[in-house]
Amino acid sequence: MIFPTVNSSRSGSLSHLSHILISLIVSVLIAISVKPASAEDITMPNEYSASEKRALGFEIAQELRCPISDNRSLFDSQTQIANELKGHIFQKLDEGQSKQQIIDFMVARFGERIRYTPSFHSGTLALWVIPLGLILLAAFGGIAWIKKQQANSAPQSYENYYE
Repeated sequence: MIFPTVNSSRSGSLSHLSHILISLIVSVLIAISVKPASAEDITMPNEYSASEKRALGFEIAQELRCPISDNRSLFDSQTQIANELKGHIFQKLDEGQSKQQIIDFMVARFGERIRYTPSFHSGTLALWVIPLGLILLAAFGGIAWIKKQQANSAPQSYENYYE
């Protein structure tokens, strides 16, 4: 980036500072937007034993929803597509892919609906915040109701309380 020469005047130095500030902001935005390579992206394929592969395959199949069955996991569903997807899971484990890579593949292929637990991002923010808000609202409402009941049942004066 080429910066203008610094003049001895005040407007020239302000222009120079604004260019520096803009380039700094752009650099920070670029640094934030670039996804760093994770260890999973760099490492070689995983080697699983037969028992590890079986356990991990069943775990993944229980975390994913069958695209056809109503609210059944791939593990529980016996539809043709569920059986094919279970086969894909074990095939990808044979290839050495990690659990997250397999889940990401399934989400890319079938959409976020295939997950039982949606990931946390701006599109699913309401799914995470609304239940928490309702729980807090119910808790505060319950506390307010209890305090109101206690205030209504409390004696007005101590004279009547002992009689």
